[in-house]
Amino acid sequence: MAQIEIGRGKAARRGYGLDEVSIVPSRRTRDADDVDTAWRLDAFEFDVPLVTIGTAPIDGGLEVIDAEAHYADGAFDAAALTAAVTARNDSGEVSAVAVRPQRAEELLVALGRTEPDLLVIRGRVVSAEHVSRTREPLNLKRTVRHLEVPVVVGACSSFQAALHLMRTGAAGVIVASDPHSEGVGVPLATAIADARAARMQHLDETGVYVQLIASVPVHTGGDVAKAIVCGADAVLVEAPDASGVPGDGLRKTVIGDLRRTMATCGFESVKELQSAELVVIS
Repeated sequence: MAQIEIGRGKAARRGYGLDEVSIVPSRRTRDADDVDTAWRLDAFEFDVPLVTIGTAPIDGGLEVIDAEAHYADGAFDAAALTAAVTARNDSGEVSAVAVRPQRAEELLVALGRTEPDLLVIRGRVVSAEHVSRTREPLNLKRTVRHLEVPVVVGACSSFQAALHLMRTGAAGVIVASDPHSEGVGVPLATAIADARAARMQHLDETGVYVQLIASVPVHTGGDVAKAIVCGADAVLVEAPDASGVPGDGLRKTVIGDLRRTMATCGFESVKELQSAELVVIS
């Protein structure tokens, strides 16, 4: 990508947000009923490529228990957590739990022998090499490889960070912009595309395909579709406003929006949709 000269001593790349790009239709269209929105993470298949954490689920997507909601007074409520995971396991649903990196090992102790199907280690920014002079940081590579369940880690927003997270052995990597760090962040379309390039390199090196899950403030299914075209396999649905909770109306329409976008652009599957072209619109 062409470099833009900031001054004689510094150059930069142009970054793009999802609202700055649009999907180019292909030479064919198809019926929305013929579209397949299925998504697979490790051994688990879902009807739609959508993930929610700690909020009401989206039908057919991956619903993740937020372990942080069961943390109080410096400890996890082990009884509540194990009950929630056991209920999912007994019902035949996929049991997935999300936790901050700082509390991952504490969570595993709290769960004891109750094992979820998936573990999500999620923070605003997660790296494979966190450095601290005051405490022992989580050894992400050792933790991921020690566990017998698939692990999703993130978030990250650069090629190098994504590649290093993939090299820990993670089954999936979360990609996100970081709106909370002053002066730090990569526009989401560019962040996803960079992580896509990291996945290609990792696949060439190891033969292992790592799932990319983009954390997206979703207004419509078009936001989901654009994230997928940029390189995501699935979308972690974030609220499009300050409420922190995606609205009920959004939950009901986002899947239909996604199917119509795929049909209009002529793509039958989510994997095919990744091959679509994009144009910059602003």
